[in-house]
Amino acid sequence: MPNRTDLSQPDEALRQTRAIEEAGDLRQLLTRIADRLTENLPGRAMREVNRLAYARDYSDAEHGYRTPMALAVERALLRQMPRIETRPITRGEYALLLRARAGRATRAERVAELQREAAEAFTAARPREDQALAAVVCARIDGNASATR
Repeated sequence: MPNRTDLSQPDEALRQTRAIEEAGDLRQLLTRIADRLTENLPGRAMREVNRLAYARDYSDAEHGYRTPMALAVERALLRQMPRIETRPITRGEYALLLRARAGRATRAERVAELQREAAEAFTAARPREDQALAAVVCARIDGNASATR
């Protein structure tokens, strides 16, 4: 019988995603990798092995050598870094692709933005209710004052 305290696979994936988001910005790592590619031999060919090595090196440098967090960040980086296809590409061109990816909002940032917009819409609608209630109260007061005159 399975232990009820064991995390299911979706729970573990969600926990790792949250941990990555709390640990730091993947866009910052992508930008740092792009900077390195443009500073160091930008005209040379970029290969798949380079992509794998950069993701590993930068995640290990950020979160410790082969720690669970470093492994999770490495997987997240590899999902963001485009694969090197059969078409040859230079390191400088690949850096441009990384910068384009770094410029896009992540899923967590989009969710946070939607939550902010919903909160703003809620607070913006709330004063209108209060204003309407105040207008009704004022109308009653004015109506009562007019009736007694």
